[in-house]
Amino acid sequence: METLKVKTIRDNDIRITNNPIVYYWWFKTKSLDKLLKKISGLYDNNRLKTRNFENENYTLLYIGQAKNGHNRLVKYHIYDSSNFHSRGVENGRLSSLRTTLCGLLDLPMSTSKKEINEFMDSNCIVEWEVYTTDELDIIEKRNIRNNYLPLNYQNTVGILTKEHRKALSDAKKMMRK
Repeated sequence: METLKVKTIRDNDIRITNNPIVYYWWFKTKSLDKLLKKISGLYDNNRLKTRNFENENYTLLYIGQAKNGHNRLVKYHIYDSSNFHSRGVENGRLSSLRTTLCGLLDLPMSTSKKEINEFMDSNCIVEWEVYTTDELDIIEKRNIRNNYLPLNYQNTVGILTKEHRKALSDAKKMMRK
């Protein structure tokens, strides 16, 4: 498993694998009060998975998959290289992670690329594992179902409460401007 700070990837223009991957977003634990404020009381803090990375505690909040690791994780999620913040909000092309972060941090999606980049750079590390294309759906779904991920919407029925899932959905809709 590879692990890097988002800021390290951005600052050094790091190119990761083009192979299929399942990726994991870890957020500084000290950022959770701000990030998860809108869903406070709707998630179970005791079920969150934490780890230490370079003497800082991080919490796993999101898992995804990519048929092309670099294009999806780096270009789409980290860089928003197609600039969907300003031209892809209405048609739903903005990264689901960026959409969720905008919703939870009260940032309008169409004008907050810089703020989301800064938040990610200050608070996030990413990990990824290479798999075959045939394995992606199975591994991603299994890993989402085996973890408690307050930022994932897909594959969380029965894990996150209906109220939690509705609050995520509502938060995103409110910032779709």
